[in-house]
Amino acid sequence: MIKAVVFDCFGVIRTDSLFGAYTSLGGDPEADFDFIVAATDAVSKGTLETSVPTFAQRLGVSEEAWIRANEEGSVIDHEVLTYVKELRGRYKTALLTNIGKGGIKRFFDEGFLEEFFDVIVASAEIGYAKPEAQAYEITAERLGVRLDECVFIDDRQPYIDGAAGVGMQALLFTGLPDLKIQLERLLSDPR
Repeated sequence: MIKAVVFDCFGVIRTDSLFGAYTSLGGDPEADFDFIVAATDAVSKGTLETSVPTFAQRLGVSEEAWIRANEEGSVIDHEVLTYVKELRGRYKTALLTNIGKGGIKRFFDEGFLEEFFDVIVASAEIGYAKPEAQAYEITAERLGVRLDECVFIDDRQPYIDGAAGVGMQALLFTGLPDLKIQLERLLSDPR
C-alpha cells in the first residue's frame, strides 16, 4: 500500500533551466554534455561547492550572468504544487532533488516548500545523488515508510530506474494531466 509520494524538483515542480541557460549564453549542450553532467554531479554530491564559476568560465561570462540566466529560466509550476498539496492530505510527501549546497535557498523562499512537503532531501546535504540507492533510501527513512510504500516522480528516466531498482513505484513525469491519471490509477490499486 502506498503511503508516500516523492517528487523531483527541477523538471517537475520547477522548470529545469540549465540547458536553456547554457544555450542562451552561447554554449553547446550537446557538445559539452559530459562536462555539464560532471559539473552537476559534483555539485549534487557535495564534492564541489557550486558550479557557478565552472559554468561561467566555460562560457566566458561573468558569474552573475550565469546565475541570472539560470534563475530567470526556472519557474515554479504552481499547478503541480497545488496537486502536491492535495495529495499531502492523504499521503506523506517528499521532495528529493539533486542540488548543490544552498541551492534550495537560492530557488525557493524560506519556508515555502514546507507548505507542500513533509520531507525535503537535497542531494549535496546527504552526500548521495539520484540515481544512487542511498538517496531514495534516506528519503523513505525520513518519511518513516518502506521503499515499497513510496511512489517516486521524476522527469528523467535514469532517476526513475534508480527508484524502481530499490523497490519504489516510479512514474516518469511528462506533464500534470498524465501524472494525475497514472498516479491516481496507481494509488487506487489496493496492492
